[in-house]
Amino acid sequence: MPTGLILLSFLPILGGAARLTELTIGAEITPQNERFFDAPVPVFLHIVSVTVYSLLGAFQFVSSLRARSWHRVAGRVLVPAGLLAAFSGLWLALVYFLANDGTILLILRLIIGSSKVVSIARGLSYMMRSRDFVRHRGWMTRSYAIGAAAGTEALLIIGPEILFNPPDSTAQVVFTGAAWVINLAVAEYVIHRRARAAADDDPGVYAVTAID
Repeated sequence: MPTGLILLSFLPILGGAARLTELTIGAEITPQNERFFDAPVPVFLHIVSVTVYSLLGAFQFVSSLRARSWHRVAGRVLVPAGLLAAFSGLWLALVYFLANDGTILLILRLIIGSSKVVSIARGLSYMMRSRDFVRHRGWMTRSYAIGAAAGTEALLIIGPEILFNPPDSTAQVVFTGAAWVINLAVAEYVIHRRARAAADDDPGVYAVTAID
């Protein structure tokens, strides 16, 4: 699973690395990248936090690591990295992309970013308040799925972009929304499958998890 998740994140990470290189070496300023040079710090924070969250978070799905202290140590890095990725993404959507991408795409990005913050907050609260590992895993899985939606979006876009032209604002809304729905659907499948497995040991686990 970590290999697949890392591969899913490859295109966004590669794009982020290219953007950081562009900002670092002082590439030619164009109308498309001018806004990033005007305020590069949020871009840097978003790219670095997303990269850390995507790569390190992939290993949180390894069962053998969840039983060790490594999982808790990594979690202490992933929670702030995930929140920083979400909040910086919200800032970028409001400041950088509204003028170019339109209101509908902005609203969709705000919903996605906010849902990531809520997922991390709920996962953290279940762990700290009641040591509820089942719900904690479920909400953290949702959070990672939301973060990985950028990779799914890139896969959906790459074909039309190669064959035709970069998607317009309407197509971008469709691709962004579809990636979010696909990833959350997969996350819910994984969460409920785990709940069914846990129900073999405790019949009450699945009923509780399925409604939360």
